[in-house]
Amino acid sequence: MRGGDIVIERKYDFAIDKIEKLNLEQYPDDEFAVVKLGFLSTAPNAHKLDISEKVLRDSSNSALGKFVVAKILLNDTMGHENNQNIFGYVPMEQEIEFIEEDEYLRASCLAVISKIYAEDFYDILNRDGEKSISVEMSVTTPEDDESNVLSFRIFGITVLGQRIKPSCPNSSISFVRFSEEKAKDFYNKLNKNSGSKLYQFAQSRKEQYMAEEKKTYEVDKSKESLSTKSWGEVDKNDLRDKIMEASNRDSLVKDVYMLVEEGWEEAPSEHLKYPVMCFEGDTLVYNRDGLSSALGYAKKENETAVISKVEKIYKELGLETDGKEEKEKMSQEIKFAAVDITDMWGKVYDALHTKYPDGDWGSVYRIDGIYEENSNKFALIHHKDEDALYRLDFTLTEEGLTLSDEVTKVEIEIKETEEIRKFAEPEDADKYKKFEKEETPPEDTEAKMAQLQADVESRDNIIMEKDKELETLRNFKKAVEDKEKAMSVEAVMADVKDCLEEVKFSELHEEGLKCEMNELDAWANKVKAVAFSAVKKPKNKKSPLDVWTLSAPLQITPSEPTSVWERLKNKAQ
Repeated sequence: MRGGDIVIERKYDFAIDKIEKLNLEQYPDDEFAVVKLGFLSTAPNAHKLDISEKVLRDSSNSALGKFVVAKILLNDTMGHENNQNIFGYVPMEQEIEFIEEDEYLRASCLAVISKIYAEDFYDILNRDGEKSISVEMSVTTPEDDESNVLSFRIFGITVLGQRIKPSCPNSSISFVRFSEEKAKDFYNKLNKNSGSKLYQFAQSRKEQYMAEEKKTYEVDKSKESLSTKSWGEVDKNDLRDKIMEASNRDSLVKDVYMLVEEGWEEAPSEHLKYPVMCFEGDTLVYNRDGLSSALGYAKKENETAVISKVEKIYKELGLETDGKEEKEKMSQEIKFAAVDITDMWGKVYDALHTKYPDGDWGSVYRIDGIYEENSNKFALIHHKDEDALYRLDFTLTEEGLTLSDEVTKVEIEIKETEEIRKFAEPEDADKYKKFEKEETPPEDTEAKMAQLQADVESRDNIIMEKDKELETLRNFKKAVEDKEKAMSVEAVMADVKDCLEEVKFSELHEEGLKCEMNELDAWANKVKAVAFSAVKKPKNKKSPLDVWTLSAPLQITPSEPTSVWERLKNKAQ
C-alpha cells in the first residue's frame, strides 16, 4: 500500500472447496457428519478479485469458528438469502490446509454438520453428494483499485443450490466421513485428478498392494506331470486371464504359448497363440491334446517356427509324432469342411423364422455369420431394431437343425482363432443377412391396413396426452420460477427502500421483474451499488462495507431485513 492511500473495506460473498486436520473423535458419527470445504484460492474468480498467495495464507484463518449456512426451498438449498439458517460449524481446533492445484493455491478446512438438528440439510447433501459453496467475506483494497485484495475476513459459508454457480472455481462441500461405499466413490473422484500428489501416492500404494497380492505360478515340464485331460475341457480364456494376472506372467507366456507376438501385453487374446499347457492346481503342465492341437494347426498354417518348438517338446517328453493325432485333427477338419454351407445357412434361417417370427419380416433376426468353436456350432445374429450382435448356439445332425433356447448378447468381437473357425458364406448370403419385408398375402392386406390405422390413432392419442402433461408441467415450472423471481426482487428492494427516491425505486423494481433468473444476481449488485452511492457521504474518507454476491442466479425468499447490507446502510445514514 502506498503512503497516503485510503484503504476501503468491502464485503463479498465468495465460493469454496475443501478443508482438513481435525480430531474426528470429538464429533460422534451418530450426531455429526464431517464435510470438507474448499473455500478460497488464488485462481481467477468471476469478480476479478486478485488474491495473492500471501494474502490467502494470512487471512484464511478467519474461516475458523464460523458457521455453515443455507436457505432451503423446494428440497434444495438456495443462494445468499437474508434469512439463512445455521446447519454446521467450522471448528477452531484445526489448521487451514493449503494445497497447490493447477498452479494455484487453495485453502481448505473441515466442518461438522448436525445430523440431529439439521436433518433436512443433511439429507439434501447426502442425496447430492457434493454441492457448490460460497463464502461471505469482507475485503480491504486500495480506494483506487477494487481488484487488489490486501486482506479479507470471512463471515460465513453458504451452501448453494444446484442452479447457482460459485464465483471461485471448483468451490464445493463434500462428505469426508461416510460409509465404505461412499468412501470408494470419493476415492474414485480423487483419482480423476491424475496430476495431484494424492493421486500419485495412491497409485504407488495401489501398485504395491497389487504386486503383493499377485500370484506366482509354477511350471512343471516333466513327462510325469503331462496332462491327458481333453483339450476341449480346458477353458482357454480362463487360462489366459490367470497368466496375465500372475506376477511372473512374462516368463509364463513363453512357456505356455508357442507364438508370442508383439503387443501381447495390451491385447493378449490377439497376440498369444498356440497354447500347449493347462493348470493342474496352481501348476502349469503340458497337455497331450494341447500339443497335438498346436502341431496340427501349425502345420495347416505353415507356421514353421511353431512346428519346430512343438516337435522339440515332443522329443524332450519322449513322445512319438507318428501322425496319429494329426490325422485325427485332419479328420475333424474334413468334417468341418464337409458341411453343406448353403444348406446350413438355409436351415438356420428357416429355424429363426419358426422360433422368432415377425409378420412383416418373417423373423426379427438375420444372420451375420456362422462359426464353430471346439465342434460346437453357433450363429451370430442381429435384431431388426438393434445394432448389437447376439450368439445363438445350434446343433446340426442328420436328423436336422435344433436352435438353443438361449440368445446371448456378444460383448466382444468374435475373431477366428485355432478354437473358433468361421464357415464360408453362400453366394446368396445377402438374403439371409439383410432385412427385406415379406410379401403380405392379398387377403390379409385389408386387415393389416385396419390394424395399422388403429395403431396410428392409438399412438396419436398417446402423444396428445403426453403433450398435455408436458404443457401442464411447463406452466407449473414457469409459475414457480416467476414466483421465485418476484420474491427475490421484493427481498432486494426491501433492503434499499429507504435509500432511494420513489422514481428510482420504481424504475429498478420494474427492471428486476423483467430480468431472467440468471440475470438477477447482476441486477441485485446494480441496485445495491446505486443505493450505496445514494447514502455515501462525500466527506467521509472510509466508506461502509460494499456488499456483493459472487455466485450465479439468486433464489431469494421473503424475509425480515436482517442482512449485513441493511445494517451497514443504516449505519451510513
